[in-house]
Amino acid sequence: MTTTTDPTARTVVAVSERLVLTQPQDGDLEAVFAIHGDPETNRYNPNGPQRDRAEGREMLDGFVADWVRDGVGYCAVATREEPGTVIGFAGLYLHTLDGERVFNLYYRFRPSAWGLGYAAEASRAAMAEALPRFPGIPVVALIHADNLPSRRLAERLGLVADPDGRTDEEDRVIHRTAPQVAPA
Repeated sequence: MTTTTDPTARTVVAVSERLVLTQPQDGDLEAVFAIHGDPETNRYNPNGPQRDRAEGREMLDGFVADWVRDGVGYCAVATREEPGTVIGFAGLYLHTLDGERVFNLYYRFRPSAWGLGYAAEASRAAMAEALPRFPGIPVVALIHADNLPSRRLAERLGLVADPDGRTDEEDRVIHRTAPQVAPA
């Protein structure tokens, strides 16, 4: 299923070499559900795939609310060649983890977009846009230990697994940006 929206009606967050990241909008419901309701894209999701569009609506409403509240959040991702077709979602969400304000890095794409480097490209673009506006806030990614492709991607993006093996309440390994060392 391909969901197309009007690319001219979208708020662009970032543009990379091959991708356009935009703020999610009401018309993205079918794309949210197509991606998050697919068992293949949820292989490592502790909650499993979305069961119906109502769950997709709840997720999309949260994505939109994050942008309104924080001025940052997860983005709808499309290629520059087809800016009206959402192929995934990626970006940074502000929240609190173990009492610390952090960005959660997120990326989920249609299986047809896997293996093309889109998750890395979208994540880098989202980080380049958000991090300068929120200096000092670390980036974390919560990833199941057996999700090796996602763990490798997080490492390529500069995140490292917690050296103490800490996990979150859903038993996902906490990966985070390495602390910045001040120059001597």
